[in-house]
Amino acid sequence: MTSISLVNIIKQSESPAEFEQHWTEVIETTELGNNEWRSSMYEIRSRWVPAYVIHVFVAGMTSSQRSESGQSFLKKYVDKKNSLTDFITRFNRALAHQRHAELVANHIDINEKPRVSSASMMENQMLHIYTKKIFLLFQKEIKQSHFYTCSKITSSDDVKVYDVQRFEPGNSFDRQCQVTYYTSSDCISCSCRMFDFDGYPCRHMICYMKIKQVMPLPEKYIFCRWTKHAKQAQVFDLTTGLSVDNSSGQSLISRHGMLAHAASELVDDASLTDARSTFLLSEFQNLLIRVKDIDSGGDIGMSRNKTREETQVVRDPNPVKAKGCGKRLKSGKEKALSQSSRQCRACGNNGHDKRTCPTLQNR
Repeated sequence: MTSISLVNIIKQSESPAEFEQHWTEVIETTELGNNEWRSSMYEIRSRWVPAYVIHVFVAGMTSSQRSESGQSFLKKYVDKKNSLTDFITRFNRALAHQRHAELVANHIDINEKPRVSSASMMENQMLHIYTKKIFLLFQKEIKQSHFYTCSKITSSDDVKVYDVQRFEPGNSFDRQCQVTYYTSSDCISCSCRMFDFDGYPCRHMICYMKIKQVMPLPEKYIFCRWTKHAKQAQVFDLTTGLSVDNSSGQSLISRHGMLAHAASELVDDASLTDARSTFLLSEFQNLLIRVKDIDSGGDIGMSRNKTREETQVVRDPNPVKAKGCGKRLKSGKEKALSQSSRQCRACGNNGHDKRTCPTLQNR
């Protein structure tokens, strides 16, 4: 059995029992039973084999992906040669860039919408709920669900099990996945555990829902973490377990998105004419001063009158011709070319003038 088969066993095993079975077959085939490194890795298999942790929600991250991504991010800004003060400055810069990237992503989720690839009610529903990145992943699962078939294999009063298989013309069925429906809780689960691991329904669950005519995706299968309004939820302190008081009831991200959406509509209407643009620009300058006065405790009404009376518009000065900007200085090559085109007034030939005319000199 090749190394590629070993990789498939590690990644595609859906349960610890399945991994144990295939792992034993690999050891017997390759005769690696006495290998010390293999034995040590097998002892800690629960830490690195996905089959042991695939039922836990980790947002699709592997065991070391979180630490590796953090180290890769910090290496762009800090170095081991930095001093303590330099490290603090660079670290704050890294946080500022990260928060700015989050604001950009939030702006994209509010103002940009991906294309819908089908007339599916579920796809149109999640277009307005999921963030753009998660929606594209969910859209891929919807597309793949069209190539799967679902058939019931066992049924009882409490549990119903279905086989979901992919079928392509000319090819046989590939690996089967089982979707289990629990009548008591009215919930479904898939043996691939993608919903538990990544947080959004897999293609097998979507295939089952289409057969059962479940058009909109039920709320129990929508993780708040992947929605556009996840930041507006209540925030809890990890140390005390109490909710963090937010007087405005909204987070920085949600307030920024709300204001950006309102300003975007205003700018679109004002940019149609020059008069509107000039008026809105002057009002923006006045609003900026008034907003800053709110934090300083100033009166908004007084600041409005003050800005209208004392604010002066500074315009660019009129262009003036600078001294010394006459003809451009010519290079030696340009001078030589200009001299070669001169015409002598005495003999009428080109290449010299009257002072250096050879005809006059011979006379």
